[in-house]
Amino acid sequence: MQPRPDQILNYAEYPILYVDDEPENLRIFELSFKREFTILTAQSGDQGLELLNSRPVALVLSDHKMPGMTGTEFLARVCELDPKTIRVLVTAYGDAKTLGEAINNGSIYKFVPKPWRPEEMRMTLQRGIEVYALDREREQLVHELTLLNHVSKSLTQELAIEPLMSLLLETLTGELGYDAASMLSFDPQGTTLSHTHFSEQDEAVKSALREIEFSDANAAQLLEELREGHVQRLTIDELESYEPAVRNWLTEIAAEQVLLVPLLGKRGAIGALAVDNRRGGTPFRADDLTLLEGLTHQAVIAIGNARLVTDLRSSREQIRRADRLGTLGTLAAGLAHEINNPLASIHTFLSMAPQKRHEPDEEFWGDHHALASREVDRIRRLIETMRSLGRDTSNAPREPLTAVELAEEVFPLVRREAARGDVTLRYESDPEVPKLVAVRDHIHQVLLNLLLNAVHATPPGGEVTLRTGASPDGTGIRIEVSDTGAGIPEEQLSQIFDPFFSTKDPGEGTGLGLMICHRIVTAHNGTIEVQSAEGQGSTFCVTLPAGEDCGPPPQT
Repeated sequence: MQPRPDQILNYAEYPILYVDDEPENLRIFELSFKREFTILTAQSGDQGLELLNSRPVALVLSDHKMPGMTGTEFLARVCELDPKTIRVLVTAYGDAKTLGEAINNGSIYKFVPKPWRPEEMRMTLQRGIEVYALDREREQLVHELTLLNHVSKSLTQELAIEPLMSLLLETLTGELGYDAASMLSFDPQGTTLSHTHFSEQDEAVKSALREIEFSDANAAQLLEELREGHVQRLTIDELESYEPAVRNWLTEIAAEQVLLVPLLGKRGAIGALAVDNRRGGTPFRADDLTLLEGLTHQAVIAIGNARLVTDLRSSREQIRRADRLGTLGTLAAGLAHEINNPLASIHTFLSMAPQKRHEPDEEFWGDHHALASREVDRIRRLIETMRSLGRDTSNAPREPLTAVELAEEVFPLVRREAARGDVTLRYESDPEVPKLVAVRDHIHQVLLNLLLNAVHATPPGGEVTLRTGASPDGTGIRIEVSDTGAGIPEEQLSQIFDPFFSTKDPGEGTGLGLMICHRIVTAHNGTIEVQSAEGQGSTFCVTLPAGEDCGPPPQT
């Protein structure tokens, strides 16, 4: 027995129980009100409780003076059984104390003295039923709001279209209890409507529904109503009055009723949600419509968000492809430039070799030959570097590392180069630095590259300092490499990690080292930054997360 806001004054839907030990009183009550109300009677409190245990009742009236259980005792038991039942005490003998206790302890809603007058009793019955129905309506609304909030939260958290559709249909059939549900979508032009998602498990039915397409040719009225935002309640009893595509649909699912609720976006209807009671459920009520309209508002927002995320991911993928193509173009152009220079020297040497083969030209066969050999080695090293960029290292093992270990491994490799340039190496460390889990060779390569670059950028008598410590937020490791060199011009800072960009003299570097460092650090979920000013040296800062937060295995 559910309240129906559209028919709240249909009092006959709310049964009334009258308990009195005098059959004549029961007969008079029944004859007076049976045309307007659903009347049940009982001649004792025990009979009344037995009846209440078998069916719900909206309002209970009881005489007070009865053998065995008194009226106040009976109504107190009714309150224990269902406190929401409206309870009325009818008596000619109730004293003030008895009535006061009954009212104060909540046993009764109202007292009606005997003999009662039909009009006054009718008013009491109507008001009692209205209180009961409004209370039930309030409970229903609270339940629906709670359910909508729960569903809305679930829907808004799902940002992929297919899982979102599955969640929406599962909510309609699982939590809301409809026999079946489906999603119908308009095509991009908004001219045709078709089924796209189903709770239906029968593959034959799903296949048949996919073949039904609603268009202006076979369902113009239905589409017009949906475009205007009107809910459609379709019934099998009116099958012959519907348009051809609608008749095919109702016949296929064999449901007594279908409720079709439009999904209205900012630019009009994007589709509709359909629910049915094909297994013989109760007819749809006004609260079904209210609940579904609330759900469709949330569904439209969730679908819009999911489509935006899908478009964003597609755009990001296009940007990634364009970026990869741009990077490939930059690499190709840089590689061509880096190879063309040594090829010029090699080509010159090889072109002159036939003429010089019988001449004892010490400069040609000595210096020129050595230069050509060095250029061949330069091309070989460049090709090896390019090969390392494309090498798959996704399965490279990770291990726990400390900053001290890395410094002890890298410093000996750099000392000789520093001594040759008269550069002093310094190391400052914080013993409380946390460990990181990383690919040892990759992080080793980053530190070695940064230290060598710093040594080469520092003039004789200068210093290069390696500092290790905790990151500013205390959750990771911070590694700094500083030099006292000439610094980097401001206009070049934005290019420092670009492929083939180098501040070194031509022939002294490929310009790929810092790019590789950037890729390694990024693959470890870290960051690498540079701070520099002309005449004030440079500082490269690498921040890496500690422990297991270093991301998936890197691909360098």
